[in-house]
Amino acid sequence: MPVGLPRELFERLSRLNRKRLQETPPSAPDSGLPRAGPPETDTGPGAATLAQVIPGEERRAAGASLYVVRRRAGDFVPTVPPGGADDEAGADALLGRYQRVFHGAGLAVAPEDLHETVRPLILTDPAAITYLDIETCGLAGEPIFLVGVLRYRDRELLIEQFLARDYSEERAVLAAAWEVLADTACLITYNGKTFDMPTVGARSLACGLFHCPAVPEHVDLLFEARRRWRRVLPNCRLQTIEQFICGRRRAGDIPGHEIPAAYHEFVRAYRSQDTGRRARSLRCLQTILHHNALDLLTMADLVTRLLAGFD
Repeated sequence: MPVGLPRELFERLSRLNRKRLQETPPSAPDSGLPRAGPPETDTGPGAATLAQVIPGEERRAAGASLYVVRRRAGDFVPTVPPGGADDEAGADALLGRYQRVFHGAGLAVAPEDLHETVRPLILTDPAAITYLDIETCGLAGEPIFLVGVLRYRDRELLIEQFLARDYSEERAVLAAAWEVLADTACLITYNGKTFDMPTVGARSLACGLFHCPAVPEHVDLLFEARRRWRRVLPNCRLQTIEQFICGRRRAGDIPGHEIPAAYHEFVRAYRSQDTGRRARSLRCLQTILHHNALDLLTMADLVTRLLAGFD
């Protein structure tokens, strides 16, 4: 049974998933669900490929393939609101703050001054901290097609994204994520205790991954955000925290509720002979990965501000 997922809820989600799969023929061209099997890398002259639009590499995990995208935090340039301070909001500035907090004189709080739920941020080796964010095909219990992780390695904040190019690659994506978690002493998420990790646990069982490592120490930043700012902010959604606490807002982002439909369109379009449709779906997928990466960066940004004594 996945950690954090009640047995009754897991069994209910499993029944719903089985019913949906039985009711939806996998070969139906207009079923709304992607067909099984990895997408073709090319379908004709001039067709855009995933590697061209989103450079990455194919790898294998748990006997299946997945697509892995690796980038440094500095490759992302969040948009700053009018009047914002560019030097304080960019990803390179975030790296500088992160290094000062964990390896310099930027730490302004003692462990006893932090709420017990976030105290592991100080007590853990920075190299053993992993930030995690997932993208799914719908609500809890639906397949996971993207797992993003951010870690501090070689004095860089590095983002690694495990992408399922089709439902058939979900097992490999989850196996790759568990490999990272096995090497993690402190996991950091935003609403991960309620959504991300229960969903990872449920989908791992659904994909036949029965021997996953124990979930490490888990810091869910949503709880701390609510404790500090629920009375002063409109809400405690991650992008609200990003705007009011981190001092920046996004441009060209995709709303979270549009992500599942965009992913389904990517899988269908990537098999089609319509090169224009394929190109559009790839650009949309690129936006989804950007959305996922910015969520990870905002979590890391929030951690630096908490440890620097920002209130």
